Amino acid sequence: MRPLAIPLGEPGVDDWLATHQEDGQDFQQYLVANPVRRDSERSTIYLCLIGELSEPQEGIVDRTCDYFRLFFDVPVRIHKRVSLETVPAWARRKHPITGDKQFLTSYILQDLLEPDRPDDALAFLALTTRDLWAGDGWNFVFGQANLRRRVGVWSLARNGYPGSSAEAFRLCLRRTLLIGAHETGHILTLQHCTAFRCVMNGCNGQQEQDRLPLSPCPVCLRKLCWNLQVEPVSYLRRLASFCMNEHLEDGKWFERAASALERRGSSNG
Repeated sequence: MRPLAIPLGEPGVDDWLATHQEDGQDFQQYLVANPVRRDSERSTIYLCLIGELSEPQEGIVDRTCDYFRLFFDVPVRIHKRVSLETVPAWARRKHPITGDKQFLTSYILQDLLEPDRPDDALAFLALTTRDLWAGDGWNFVFGQANLRRRVGVWSLARNGYPGSSAEAFRLCLRRTLLIGAHETGHILTLQHCTAFRCVMNGCNGQQEQDRLPLSPCPVCLRKLCWNLQVEPVSYLRRLASFCMNEHLEDGKWFERAASALERRGSSNG
């Protein structure tokens, strides 16, 4: 799969790695980290939906659940819905420049999710219509997760309105899948990928986010397959089929990766 591992190259001045010093994580380092794993006791992803969703946004949630069932090979269930008004005043702000309303991620992770996390949760994730910030020094974040507590949150606020057109729906879906899979990857103890183009790359803004792939690089794919104990070829083909059905170009990478592994298996046989 080496030809499918596309090096990141030098970051642009506004890119994540231009402002964050990170060493990355190879496969052996991942094993040594004793990662959170799917097992008989942690076998389901649960969602908490914060805020009223329009019909097109509900469609995004439905497809996100379908994708997560494939990507993480577990059942996905909506655990609860909460209104925006339940978030206390101390966990809200207006963005100091744009005036956009934002929620504090630490409140959602520590106060809303952790106390109510189901015992069998591989991950308990909040998805909100409100923009997010992570505290002092942060302008906004697309999402955030705890690498050990099995909780994470991400937002629809910067993904565009999916009801505007078929193209807008596809763009919102892709952005929602990308950040949701990225944050859930963190819950499985995957660090940011700093070597190759990968769903686990960090990103500072919308332009950088839209350049990222939905797919893991081969190194992070190996981590996922080991963690989830999935057969790689059929796993990749399921993801390819989903992406192609949703008219997402990322399906081509999943299919090429499946074909490469299949050819490798045939030659070894």
